[in-house]
Amino acid sequence: MLIGSICKELRLLSRDLHGVAVLFMMPILFMLIMSAALSNDKELPHQAEIVLIGEPNSHLNSAFVKALKDENLAVRRGESTKTADFQTALQQGELALLIVNPNTDQMALNEEKPLQLWLNPSVDRAWLLGVKGVLQKHYTELRLARYLDNNHIELENNHRRQMKAIQEKVNEELDQKFAQINNYLDREHFQEIYLNRQGEEVAKPSSVQHSVPAWLIFGMFFIMIPLSNVMAMERQTNTITRLRMARASSLGLIIAKLIPYFIINQLQFVGMVALGYFVLPMLDMPAFHLEGDWEPYAVLSAAVSFAAIGYGLLVSVIARSTEHAVVLGGGGIIIMAAIGGIMVPVHVMPEIMQTIAQWSPMGWALTGFQNLLLNHYTLAQIETPLTQLAAFGGVTLLLATLIYSRQLKRQARF
Repeated sequence: MLIGSICKELRLLSRDLHGVAVLFMMPILFMLIMSAALSNDKELPHQAEIVLIGEPNSHLNSAFVKALKDENLAVRRGESTKTADFQTALQQGELALLIVNPNTDQMALNEEKPLQLWLNPSVDRAWLLGVKGVLQKHYTELRLARYLDNNHIELENNHRRQMKAIQEKVNEELDQKFAQINNYLDREHFQEIYLNRQGEEVAKPSSVQHSVPAWLIFGMFFIMIPLSNVMAMERQTNTITRLRMARASSLGLIIAKLIPYFIINQLQFVGMVALGYFVLPMLDMPAFHLEGDWEPYAVLSAAVSFAAIGYGLLVSVIARSTEHAVVLGGGGIIIMAAIGGIMVPVHVMPEIMQTIAQWSPMGWALTGFQNLLLNHYTLAQIETPLTQLAAFGGVTLLLATLIYSRQLKRQARF
């Protein structure tokens, strides 16, 4: 009895080779992709240019630049009279970081102001964190070294009977010195100023500006599941045969499927934005806002929906069952999400993975949302991701229509 049951299960498994294959292939593919995406353990990328502006004849700034160059960072001095030009270069993406040092060599520690870091909101956060560590290490070391250069006490009288007075005076002077040092080390050393591509100062980017659009895109592509369920029900109930007998065109039937699922996707968009705006603050997280005009977001959401529905229709007409569709379509969605920056931000990935990410429709969509949220791009400025998403949706929709038309003709023969 037991042997017979085992043989039965093996025969059933042999009829679902796709399901068995996914047990082996999906973990392997996912492991390879995520391992590659998180393998960027190299040093800081040095090709990004940094400019330091400060007191022209400052020995501290000169030593600071030299120390940063010894770290292989591409840093150079800049004239304060050209600050506006450097801000324009930062706005256009020609600079990675503009550092403004408002302090002089002779300034006391307790009067010193934080270094101003001018950045673009879409700056690589991992790179910025590493650079800030290097900046703080060398600037603090050099600043304290100059402060302690003349750390000696000169006394007019050092006779033995005055040793106690000398000791008190020395201790008092040293206490004051080291009190300033402790205060200096505890203070904020940087003031981050974010300048977007439009030349506007904007708030510091938050984590929700990545997470909300990322998982919104992920959810929109999973429209494939209800779509494939409906297509499977059509086959099981012979709806395709009746539609063909009624001489319904394959293109008309495909368009009829587009509209309701498009509306569902837009409801997803509105729901996720509302969730980010109202619910996240209740969980002690930053609120999610749509920065700038709403029209570019609506157009981008429509383009993402078009691409997602095109992909879902193609998978649905290819798959022979709901289970097949989930394996084929769901696996494809997870892979697109992994390489497109949904699960792991693209800037964390090594260079080869960043190149691969440019081929993911989810990556195109996320780039569009990031440019709107962080850089306040206009509709014309997100033309590239819009075109890519529209082309992907058009190609998948065309293939789905051709395959569906052949299926209708095949059913009509029977």
